[in-house]
Amino acid sequence: ELFGKIAHRFSVYESRLEISAPHPYSRGINSIQFLYTDEGWKVFSIIWNDEIDTREIPDKYLPD
Repeated sequence: ELFGKIAHRFSVYESRLEISAPHPYSRGINSIQFLYTDEGWKVFSIIWNDEIDTREIPDKYLPD
């Protein structure tokens, strides 16, 4: 999402101990905020939250 000089992006992540692991041991969502400055877009903050049994990633953020 974008409004003027601020932007927000959700991104889903998966974590694996080995690249060949068939399933991630955790996954979640990153929330990244950006600010447009005279030098261009800058990351202002990043926060994340792991998925748990009672808090699943919404389907709209998962790949088809």
